[in-house]
Amino acid sequence: MLNAITSILFNNIVPKPFTAKVVLERVFFNFVLSPIFIMVHIKKISHLILIFFLITSCALINIKDQQEKASNFCQLNGTINTEHASNNGLIVVLFRHKGGAFDLKQNWSLVDHYTLDKPDQWAFYSSPGTYFLTAFQDINNNQIFERNEPAIPFNPEQKFTCTNNSDETNINLVIPHLGRIPGDSSIDISKLQVRTKEQQLNVSLGQALAVGEVIDLTDQRFSQENASKGLWRPFDFIWESKPGIYFLQQYDKRKTPVLFIHGINGSPTEFKLLIEHLDHSRFQPWVAYYPSGAKLKNIATHLNRTLDQLKAKHHFKNMLLVAHSMGGLVTRSMILEQNKILDNNFYSLFVSISTPWNGHSAAKITQYAPASAYSWLDLSPDSQFLTNLFYTESGSSDQRLSINLPHHLIFTYLTGEADDGTISIESQLRSEAQEDATGLYGYLQSHTGILNNLKTSTVLNKILTDSIK
Repeated sequence: MLNAITSILFNNIVPKPFTAKVVLERVFFNFVLSPIFIMVHIKKISHLILIFFLITSCALINIKDQQEKASNFCQLNGTINTEHASNNGLIVVLFRHKGGAFDLKQNWSLVDHYTLDKPDQWAFYSSPGTYFLTAFQDINNNQIFERNEPAIPFNPEQKFTCTNNSDETNINLVIPHLGRIPGDSSIDISKLQVRTKEQQLNVSLGQALAVGEVIDLTDQRFSQENASKGLWRPFDFIWESKPGIYFLQQYDKRKTPVLFIHGINGSPTEFKLLIEHLDHSRFQPWVAYYPSGAKLKNIATHLNRTLDQLKAKHHFKNMLLVAHSMGGLVTRSMILEQNKILDNNFYSLFVSISTPWNGHSAAKITQYAPASAYSWLDLSPDSQFLTNLFYTESGSSDQRLSINLPHHLIFTYLTGEADDGTISIESQLRSEAQEDATGLYGYLQSHTGILNNLKTSTVLNKILTDSIK
């Protein structure tokens, strides 16, 4: 039904030069939310009533159903450390009870793992069940558990029961120096793979995510249809489109990674021109892909943890971040979260493009809808999420970016307009964001047109190159 609505909008109220991508963005920002857009482009109130009915009866009900599905999962999280200081990688492993006696190893199956390059935080999102956690020092850095590597021994009395929408938090794991797991053979953790949706639903979300998978921008999972599913059906998107961080070429340790982060209802294909004109002799493009209907803070946490695992595997020192629209909000949240637990130098550059730092004023209407995408709620100007991007939860102090992390802020506008066709100039130029910015750049471009402009590519390459000199 959403496709039918899009067709109605495209044929009747959207100027022909707009692509389907722009249509969907306008449906959200300027139609679903903006009374001004409605007054200008819908002449008959009957059209408004019909389309509002279709949206609320289809898309929003789908969102509510998706959120209920997601609530069936619980979170296991905590920290991992070693009894004696070590420079080896650490791997946390999740086992699920299959049934039968708890003390028999054959009644447990290995379902997920989390890789770190040093003591830090880990997390799993799992379906209801009984679980056991172990961890080992990956001395050979090959993601293969060798029997002589220090590990947390199997102890079924330390199991955890995971129930719907519940969390087991602050689980502190310590690998004993002399701890060993007896057995004759090694276990190749890197080959752990759940291959069907049915199998995935019985274990952990971690196995439905991409962690450095090499892919082409033309891959079908990046299609607009799948990207829209990430907004309207975010839970199904996880299983069917595999969110995460993708490589567009094999990892090259000689090149600095640049992570491109899209906005609402978007996909990595939006950055096609910028990626094609990237200086590939110095940089390697990575792309983030996520369900844009999810909570923005959760998206930020997921991307941070995915990068933790990539860093543990590839040992890169710097990461450059380029984000468009709502992706800029996600990226700032990533940086602030990382500042609390990691070296500030891990992220060494942030470029935001057309980001709604103060949200969208019309997003307040979502509080009256029967159900709302979590990201819509975060986009409301008075949302707690937006406040926490610049102020602590208590409001007693500012949340500022590190002076060692340059932030280049690119904003867009249209002649004679107060916005770029989607986001207001006022929101893009929120004073707190400007205060944190190393450079400020304004372009006479539309919200999405900025990504398809060669001047943008030229400026971006200069910013990236200057950052690694």
